Amino acid sequence: MIKLGPQIIKGGWCQIVSIQDQPELCAKILVPRRRFQGGQPDPNVIVSQKYGIEDFLDYEWANYQKIMAACPADLRQYFVDMRGVEIAEDGRKALLMRIVRDDQGGPAPNLVKNTRHLTPEFWAVMERIRKEVFLANSIDHFGIVRRNILVQSPSHPVIIDFQTGRERFRGQFWLRHPWFVRQKVNRYFQKLYKEMGITLS
Repeated sequence: MIKLGPQIIKGGWCQIVSIQDQPELCAKILVPRRRFQGGQPDPNVIVSQKYGIEDFLDYEWANYQKIMAACPADLRQYFVDMRGVEIAEDGRKALLMRIVRDDQGGPAPNLVKNTRHLTPEFWAVMERIRKEVFLANSIDHFGIVRRNILVQSPSHPVIIDFQTGRERFRGQFWLRHPWFVRQKVNRYFQKLYKEMGITLS
């Protein structure tokens, strides 16, 4: 059974914490931080009432597995290496994953915090992911934003955070049609490229 360590990163729904005696792994745990109906309930209460999702960590793990099943083998290195959901020694549920370190040995920054020049190869990889993973399989994914893309090196992106609108926004019935899913994915990538000042030929 894993034993959770100190916080590494604080998010809106969660914390990323270290795992004792496993320095290459970290864990995502949910924390009651967001306000909802006058209080700060467990995030699972929020996603259950708003989206019908019973367990946020199980939901993300299932989405990750779906993407990996559709992902060409040589592109899997560009997604964070998730290991599954476990119960920690203190009873908390945790989604385990490998810590992403950059080519200088430190924690890999995301595109918001990165200060290094990115090579054309970085964006070529993102385009392959767009075409060969998401468009080819009509997979909805709204985590394609700067904060969820880490820079392992100037030529190597790593995507984290796996959420889909199909489950979270059940009223958007058109997301069950592949054409609309592909259009939505394209919009997310176009927005990302525009924010990063990238023009692809």
